Amino acid sequence: MLVQPYQLSATDVAAKIRDGQLTVEEYAQSLLGRIKERDPVVKAWAYLNPDQVLEQARKLDAVPKEDRGPLHGVAIAVKDVIYTKGKSAR
Repeated sequence: MLVQPYQLSATDVAAKIRDGQLTVEEYAQSLLGRIKERDPVVKAWAYLNPDQVLEQARKLDAVPKEDRGPLHGVAIAVKDVIYTKGKSAR
């Protein structure tokens, strides 16, 4: 069975992005697909903007490899009780 990008560990994702085996946009699309599939049951996301996620992923893909950090492109989620500029905390 083929492993989907959303199933990879953070270190595996970072290595694949660094080695050019995976783009940040491909990784983001995989994560968004999984969220779309599971969130109606899990209900983990108070706010998610897929267009913004993909826009940011494309920007990260455009960063020259020599300017990338060790976790470049690895996704994180921010808990909705943490203040985020422009977003309401719950």
